[in-house]
Amino acid sequence: MPTFQGVMQVIKYHGLGNDFVVLLAPQAIEAKPLTQRSELATAICARGFGVGADGVMWAAASDVADVKMELINSDGSIPEMCGNGIRCFAKYVVDELGHAGPFLDVETPGGVRRCVPTLGPNGRVQTVRVNMGAPSFERAIVPMTGDGSAVDVDVPLAERRFVATGVNTGNPHMVIFGDSRVQTAKRWGPELTVHPLWPSGANVEFAEVMPNGEIHTTVWERGCGLTQACGTGATAVAAAAIKRGLAAFETPITVRLPGGPLTITVETDFAEAWMDGPATEVFRATLSDQP
Repeated sequence: MPTFQGVMQVIKYHGLGNDFVVLLAPQAIEAKPLTQRSELATAICARGFGVGADGVMWAAASDVADVKMELINSDGSIPEMCGNGIRCFAKYVVDELGHAGPFLDVETPGGVRRCVPTLGPNGRVQTVRVNMGAPSFERAIVPMTGDGSAVDVDVPLAERRFVATGVNTGNPHMVIFGDSRVQTAKRWGPELTVHPLWPSGANVEFAEVMPNGEIHTTVWERGCGLTQACGTGATAVAAAAIKRGLAAFETPITVRLPGGPLTITVETDFAEAWMDGPATEVFRATLSDQP
C-alpha cells in the first residue's frame, strides 16, 4: 500500500452493500498530488489487501454548500456523483461532524445535492432522502456522441447488439431493459461501460420491470465494476422507465438492486428526482503506514 505519514482514522459505511471508507482526518491524502491520492485510494479499497470498498471519501470546505464531498473510486477515478455514497457521506457529516438542521446541502462535481436525513431510535442517521437533480436525456449532457434522441439507441458490440437509453443523473448512464441477471451484467458490462457512444464512459444498468411494478436492476458501475447498488443508476432506471412509458411521474418507484431496494420519485417533466435509501456504519479502524 502507498504510504502516508502517521496513522489514519477511518469509518466504513455502506448503502445497500455499496461500501465506502470515510477518512476522518484527510490531510495526509489531500496534500498529495492527484495521482498519489488515486493510488492511495485504490490501495485502501483493495479487497483482501486493504480495507475493501468501492470508494474513499472525505469532507472538505465548500463555498457553495454546507460541505463538499470528495470521492475517489476504487480504480482511482473521480465520479461526478454517487447516490449511495452521498447517503453515507450525509450520515457521517450529521453523526460525526454534528451538522444540525432538517437538511444538508452537499457539493459534488455533479452539482449541489440536498440531503434530508431521518434519524433512527438511537438518534443517528438511518435513512437519507437525496435530491438527485433533473435527469437529462440530451445527448450532449449525457454525454453521448451523435445526434437525435438518447432513447432506444442501437448499441452495437462485436458479438451482439443492445437497445439502450442514455440518461444523465449526475453521472452518464446506459439503461438496458429486458434482462437484469447478474451474469448478464458480468458478461457485457465491461464492454458496454467503455462503448464509444458514451465518450466519458457509462454506468450500465440491466433492468427488468416486474409484474408488481418493481424494477429489478443490476449495475456495472464505471470505475467500480459490478456493485451491490448504485443510487444514480437506480435514478436513471426510474427516469428511463418513465421516458419509455413503463412507469409514472410523481409515483414512488421501487428499484430493487442486488443489495436491496431504493425508492425513486421523479417529478413531472423530469423537473427533479428524489432517492430514498439507508446508510449504515460498518466499523471503525486505524490504518497504519507500517508494512
